[in-house]
Amino acid sequence: MPMKLKFNSIKNQSIFQPEFQSFSANGYNVIEFKKQPHAAGGIAVVYAPNGTGKSSLTAVLGNEETREDLSFEAVYNDNCTIQPETKAFHTIGDQISRNVIEGETSDYLIGQDIRREYALKKKIADGFEKAFNELNIEYKNDYKTTKVSDYLLAVMQVRNLEAYTFVRDIVNKQSKGKNIDRGQFLSYVRDVQKQPRLEVVNSEKKEFVISNAKIVERFTQIDLVQIVANAEVQKIEQSDDAINILGKYKHLHNCIVCDNDHIDGDLLLQRKKDRRKRIYESLDAKTKALLKDVAMDSKLGVSDPFEIKKTVLAFIASGEMEAISSLREEILTYVNEIVDEMVVALFNIFVPTSMYSWWDEYSSLLETQPTLDSEELLYIQEIISENIGRNIRITRDDDSDHNFKLMLDDQALLGMDRSEMHLSSGEQNFISLAFALLLARHSGQEFIVLDDPISSFDSVYKNKIAFCIIKFLENKKQIILTHNTDLIRLLNVQMKDCFNLYILNNMDGGRNGFLPVKRDEKNILISLSDLVNLFQNKNGKLASIIHDKRLFLMAMIPFLRGYIHIMNDPEDLYGQLSRLMHGFENGSLDIADVYKKTFGYEVEPTEVISVSDILNVPISGLDIIDAEEYPLLADTLIQTLIYYHIRMKVEYELVSIFNIPHPEGQVLLLTDIIQKAFRPATGATQEQKEKLRNHRVFFTSRKTLLNEFNHFEGNMNIFQPAIDITETALQKEVADIENELIQLRAEYATVH
Repeated sequence: MPMKLKFNSIKNQSIFQPEFQSFSANGYNVIEFKKQPHAAGGIAVVYAPNGTGKSSLTAVLGNEETREDLSFEAVYNDNCTIQPETKAFHTIGDQISRNVIEGETSDYLIGQDIRREYALKKKIADGFEKAFNELNIEYKNDYKTTKVSDYLLAVMQVRNLEAYTFVRDIVNKQSKGKNIDRGQFLSYVRDVQKQPRLEVVNSEKKEFVISNAKIVERFTQIDLVQIVANAEVQKIEQSDDAINILGKYKHLHNCIVCDNDHIDGDLLLQRKKDRRKRIYESLDAKTKALLKDVAMDSKLGVSDPFEIKKTVLAFIASGEMEAISSLREEILTYVNEIVDEMVVALFNIFVPTSMYSWWDEYSSLLETQPTLDSEELLYIQEIISENIGRNIRITRDDDSDHNFKLMLDDQALLGMDRSEMHLSSGEQNFISLAFALLLARHSGQEFIVLDDPISSFDSVYKNKIAFCIIKFLENKKQIILTHNTDLIRLLNVQMKDCFNLYILNNMDGGRNGFLPVKRDEKNILISLSDLVNLFQNKNGKLASIIHDKRLFLMAMIPFLRGYIHIMNDPEDLYGQLSRLMHGFENGSLDIADVYKKTFGYEVEPTEVISVSDILNVPISGLDIIDAEEYPLLADTLIQTLIYYHIRMKVEYELVSIFNIPHPEGQVLLLTDIIQKAFRPATGATQEQKEKLRNHRVFFTSRKTLLNEFNHFEGNMNIFQPAIDITETALQKEVADIENELIQLRAEYATVH
């Protein structure tokens, strides 16, 4: 069953665009959670650059009272309306602001008897695996059934669909029953009312049907009404007998049957063959099929307890339906009985094991109240303690009715000020979030909202947090809001394809709401190899989405430079591209040729791009690739090109305005240029120094200028930080930089 959350409205003061207040109008109001295997929960990741409204959305969903300026309405699976008063969302915000871990120990340790539960879980898993393997062996040995397409399973599908649904997954060589819901399966095989009742049948006929399923299948599926009677068909069998005898004794000159002398064995044999051929070719196609695929099958010569051959030949010769119809009914009776036997084998799959009592105890444990040996205790000891290098343990509190108490070394953990933990900031954040996840796990709310859960963590902890998110909250519906593409990849590393991905769009005039990211774009976001396959135009995909080839090649220059840097580069393409990435240079390069050498695909036969071209590229109304098919990549390329352009422009203007020397072959970075441009001259007044300092701070703090594109040479992440900014914020920053440059040129150009 799908898990869909459909928002009718979202409002947080004036932060969200008007479309969010009447969501159903534009269709981008649905978040569908990706179902987790063997668990009740699901995950939806919502990517949103900083400034889009992630924290505001978290605040809205965590609110428990409808206000005029703060409200939402949603419907879950088209039948459950959710509003603030429903209190359906449990939110987890930034851990940096969490000074203490609040709550009672019982909030985090709701406790099953985990050792017994884990032991039962293993017994049940092993029991299922053993039973499914034995059933496969039984089906193979006793019923000659090894794959889903076998005839007896096709009959089971029609005769007993519920049983077939389970059997189909059990005999599948890949799944071997792993996709079966164990609770549903046990409920089915324990229901004696659903078990077929078996009849005593002739063992020889039963074995014939099992061993000759192909003959039976062909016989039962031929439309007998379309068979055209032909009295001569009996002579085909006679001819076959004669041909066999003549073929064996044709070298003799006297007949071994009638003792006639001087016979021509070869001539007589040919006559018999010609006669058989004439009779056979006179039959219609349906009759030929019945004769060839059924009556004349060589296996009937070994065993034919139903007298199929005799009955079929008689039917073709006379056209009388009674005998052959009775035969078909009899055979189908045996087929159905055999299929029922196979279903009964499914019902007996756990006899004489203790699976049912194990399952009942396990199910009961899942519903019991907390005990010390809880799964959460193992998480705390084996995950949290291990990763912070400090012992977290459970003790009994003698001062509080022997209740359990969480201890960090010798201090009570809950309510302890972070500064007293003597942990690093990363460890403090990790332990804080891990406990927040445990708290969310046991909350009464069905939905968990996580606002940028790894934003405050270094690389050591990010992967651990991704694991905790998936494991701790496996039975919850999670909305994970993030601006960090690392989290998207790390979640996929922990569990492949475990989430649906959306883009949160919130801008004036845009397609606002939760934009679903298609599988192809999700793959290139997660996997560099898939991204490279796209750039190589595998299956013609790239060619179909490019709208402007020249702009595409321009936007790809920073990534090309980074990608080439990790390749064999005998032509020094890296150096040639580097000279196109400084605004004070004046070179040009055939980027189409570079692209072809890098990825093997010819975007254009030739496309020479110069520094001047980048400086003069228009940065509004850009349409590089299909934004419907690849919205994230489209934004990435646009924003990368804008970053590239504005960075080049700042370099060009500052070098020009302040006459900064740049000897050929010397690496001059933007940070060097900024420092040289705004270095006070000897004898400068305090006011002049202050003004230059303000200019220097302005340029060194711009997000678009902080990007050295060096991330391409590290993790080859084309998506970040280029898209880590809203379009509105980017447009404002570009305008601010251009105005600053105009002011500088007016104030300093004449001086220098």
